[in-house]
Amino acid sequence: MGKLRIKVSECPRTLQGAQDFAAIRTYLATAARQDQPMLDVLVQAVRGSPWMPATT
Repeated sequence: MGKLRIKVSECPRTLQGAQDFAAIRTYLATAARQDQPMLDVLVQAVRGSPWMPATT
């Protein structure tokens, strides 16, 4: 996570920015664990039909 923070040019400077970053990062990590392509998941979210993990 530390290396990722260095790579991000527009680091969150507010609490809301940090919360938004954490939410997106968590969403993508969950998608990756479920073998979902990250770009497809992001596109679906932007289009208004976000991917949701399967419930067991």
